[in-house]
Amino acid sequence: MLIKYSTTPDSKDKDFITWDPKFKIGIPTIDTQHENLVKLCNEFYQSLLKNNDKENNQLVVKQTLEKCLNYAATHFKEEERLMIASHFSGYKQHKASHDAFTEKCEIAYMRIEKLTTSECIKFAHFLREWIQTHIAHEDRLYLPTLLEFLKKNQSKQ
Repeated sequence: MLIKYSTTPDSKDKDFITWDPKFKIGIPTIDTQHENLVKLCNEFYQSLLKNNDKENNQLVVKQTLEKCLNYAATHFKEEERLMIASHFSGYKQHKASHDAFTEKCEIAYMRIEKLTTSECIKFAHFLREWIQTHIAHEDRLYLPTLLEFLKKNQSKQ
């Protein structure tokens, strides 16, 4: 199915991606990080809508994307640490997903000054879909292993 994206901003007043409690996986640290990723995606999108000064807008967009990338890297390290500690069998595939996302974002970051507003908005759609899909599906795959690991280690204390 081909999904068409509007490359014109929806609204300056509403969130681009809405945090939904169904995204929660039940691990407070990870849930907070996921919620922050959603906020940063919204911040990136909103930065695209602000500032009519093209040069200033590119700077703001680049700084916002950099903040998103740095936070995602921190989040991925935490998730990967937990997956390794719990011996999650799908770790390599999950890490590959993180790595592919990071690579795509780094390429966009390096090219941000050359991207049109339309291309930046398409990239924002990519961020939104990736966050929603990754949290709603891929992160749930490690959850049973991680919860079992946490339960065992909690009972040892």
